[in-house]
Amino acid sequence: MIKKHLDLIVVAILVLSLVMYDVTMDLFFSLLHFIFELCHMAYEWLELGIEHTVEHLFHTSRHGSQIVTFYILLLLAVMVIHWLWRVLPGFYQGAKQFALLAWKRRKTEMELYWLSLTLSNKVMLVVTALSVAYLASFFVM
Repeated sequence: MIKKHLDLIVVAILVLSLVMYDVTMDLFFSLLHFIFELCHMAYEWLELGIEHTVEHLFHTSRHGSQIVTFYILLLLAVMVIHWLWRVLPGFYQGAKQFALLAWKRRKTEMELYWLSLTLSNKVMLVVTALSVAYLASFFVM
């Protein structure tokens, strides 16, 4: 059920985020800050773990273990960047294909729905949509 209507859910979230842009921006930046803090704590934990492991395994000084830790973290960063370089184009193509298929499917459904309506129902649908847009404009302005 959710997978069938995922594109409608995304559109509804986008419309709500446009109507309530201040709340959306606040939530987005709060989430971004929280994710940044989690990544920073995870990075510090990883760095200290590597540093202590190198210091105990190879009996190095603190400065020597910090240098080795820097190069290990640099190697890990290069590996992650290389992995992203290989994966992101495929992810982009998949997302683009999903968006195009969803657009075509919903467009066809809407055309069939519009053609199946009687004239009075078409007028009522247009009047209802315009009324909702008019009332919603009071909340946006």
